[in-house]
Amino acid sequence: MPASITAAEAIPQISAIFRNFALLYFTEVSEGISSSPFRKALNRVYLLYHFIRRSNMSVAGIVAEYNPLHNGHLRLFRKVREDLGENTPIVVIMSGEFVQRGIPALTDRTSRVCALLSCGVDVVLELPFTFATGSADRFAHGAVQSLIRSGVVTDLYFGAEHSSLSDLSAISDMDPESDPMFGEVLEDCQKKGLSYAASWQQAASSVIASRKDSRISSDDFERIIREPNNILAVAYLREISRSGSSIRPHLLVREDSYHEEDLKESSFPSATALRKQILTRYATLSKGGFISSSSELIPHMPIPMIAEMLHLWNASTIPMGEKDLIAASIPLIRSTDPARLSSVAHMGSQLSGHLKSEVRSLHFDPQKDISNTFRQAVETRCFSYTRILRALASLAVGQTEDDLSLLSDPEYLRLLGFSEKGRTVLKSMRSSSDLPIFSRASDAFHFGKDPSISRMDELDRLSHDWWTMKARNTFEEDFKREVIQFKRNRLYRS
Repeated sequence: MPASITAAEAIPQISAIFRNFALLYFTEVSEGISSSPFRKALNRVYLLYHFIRRSNMSVAGIVAEYNPLHNGHLRLFRKVREDLGENTPIVVIMSGEFVQRGIPALTDRTSRVCALLSCGVDVVLELPFTFATGSADRFAHGAVQSLIRSGVVTDLYFGAEHSSLSDLSAISDMDPESDPMFGEVLEDCQKKGLSYAASWQQAASSVIASRKDSRISSDDFERIIREPNNILAVAYLREISRSGSSIRPHLLVREDSYHEEDLKESSFPSATALRKQILTRYATLSKGGFISSSSELIPHMPIPMIAEMLHLWNASTIPMGEKDLIAASIPLIRSTDPARLSSVAHMGSQLSGHLKSEVRSLHFDPQKDISNTFRQAVETRCFSYTRILRALASLAVGQTEDDLSLLSDPEYLRLLGFSEKGRTVLKSMRSSSDLPIFSRASDAFHFGKDPSISRMDELDRLSHDWWTMKARNTFEEDFKREVIQFKRNRLYRS
């Protein structure tokens, strides 16, 4: 009996047989023998051969915000091609006009899509607002499920501060459903007023401390879980495990000071430092001076991203950030009645009451940063600043707690852009995905009777309108948006 082999091992062998058969036909078979039935048989062999090649093709998925796109992101793209091959397609699912911390993105999604395609990405999808501004678990659920249900992604790449994928996997396995002690500590912490994230960390720490055979020490766990990208990596791994997906996770260890707030002499500065530099320069310099100062960004960001930003700001589109959300939210907090405010997603009655109380007596010094003043007034042990920002994003767009319950899973894939290689991936995606693929804003109208699709799409459009109204005094641009194509080293609108 021959030894059994896996499908992955068999496919290259079968492919070689078909390839050799085709070569034999063209080199050895005379023209007179090439009958019509034989040609048809050969065509079927070729079709099967190319189907097998496509079936064996790896497609890498990446989840990110690109706020803004910088050299650290390019390093991850290079890692994909080093691991899986130079021609491996990359599918990105990207946050839209709001990012996971709840703040508005620095630039609009179109500028980021153009930069991504210019830097080697093949398909760009948009992560719906309801997941893009969610907790780590909700963010990961929406993103990973979108990639899984695309039907084409075989590998998931992500960055983290910790170097051990097995350690992160061990942490991701901790679950209140499978560990009674974990569930008890989690519930107790939440009753004490801690956020879910803080309660989960406390529960996991308690479980690790109680296990003598734990692969991770309590000290290591505390160090790992302090870093935001480790938390997201754990959430990605947990989602892959829960779904039973065959997607293979790959870890790239982050280098340098990814979370430093000041721009230093580093190839891989933090996105936070880049945003701070850009927003500070924009606020203090004239338009001409700001454009001239952009040369400072060249060592840290790809040229296509810098070019897209300059194009936006030269056309009087304002770079957006945390302060814009806060300035718009304070009048809303003051004017919205308590019952309605408490129904806002991520808010609840306790946080809404806290914000009402603090904002009522808040006074801003024009000489001080509005973000720092607001944060000092509202952040507490029970209410993390990130949760507050997510609640403010939902307040701005109109997302409620009922929406979070209704919109538990991604309902569609919104296509933002693709390359020539990406066109082939899209053909496979259209035939294998169990989600509709939207290329235009009007595509959602075909599903008007589906409340989940309609509401998810409405929140996406409202978030885009909010951003464009604040950044350039326009709205409903989504209906004019066209999918970006990158071919022959040029960007085109379809």
